[in-house]
Parts: sequence; C-alpha cells; structure tokens
Amino acid sequence: MRCILANINIVVVEGGTFDKTYQWKTGTPAVAVDLTGFTALMQIRKKVKSEDVLLEIPFKDTTWIADGETGIYLYDGNYVPEDLGKYRIYIKDNDTDGLCADHKDIIGAYDLFLYNAEGESVLKQYGTATIYASVTRNE
Repeated sequence: MRCILANINIVVVEGGTFDKTYQWKTGTPAVAVDLTGFTALMQIRKKVKSEDVLLEIPFKDTTWIADGETGIYLYDGNYVPEDLGKYRIYIKDNDTDGLCADHKDIIGAYDLFLYNAEGESVLKQYGTATIYASVTRNE
C-alpha cells in the first residue's frame, strides 16, 4: 500500500497542553479509514536532519481520557460512528516544559506515521512544528 502524505503545520506552546484531533478520509465521496489494528509514532526535531529528538509522542493503545498521558490515540468508531478514522495527538503541558531552553521560539519539523496491522507506514502527517517559548516558567 502506498504511503499517503498530509502536510499539516502545528503550533505547540512550551509549558502548554497540545490537544488536536484529525480524521483520515479517502475516496470520492470521502469515507473514513478504519484504524483498527493501527499504531502510530510522532517525533519533533529542530531540523529534519537533526539527530536530537525534542519530543517523541508514542502510540497509546488505550481509550483517550481527559488528563491522559502524552500520546497518539486512535478512535475505533465503536461508540460514535462519526469518530471512525479519527486520531488524537495529546501532549501534556509538563512534557513541553523546557523545550525552548534558550527562551527563543523554535521553528522545527515533525512527522507522525500511522502503521497498519501489517506494520506498513500508510499515512505520514508532517510539517513545521512551531514551538513558542513561554515567559512563565517553573524555575
């Protein structure tokens, strides 16, 4: 299966919670993709070629709940059929503390891969990850 590309820029606030939901649809008319059996992984780096990962957001094979752990959560559409094909990127506020060590905004890069049950990367969401430095810090 060919990997689908989705270029979506994101904004993360240092010390703030990031909580965004996306939905993968395909075809004409557009139909949500069943994400049953899928996994995911996301990384943010200052530069694409950088060896250093600023933040890694792992796949969470669990139901998303408020105040959950940082992770990528996939909806199965069992309870709400309209949620089929949706996935949530959730980054807790304390996981973004200190990302802007020199107190300057970072304009970096990220990508998120969705892997099907066979382990093939079938969706790559990628783009610019702008991380805004915060004045208020726990020092």
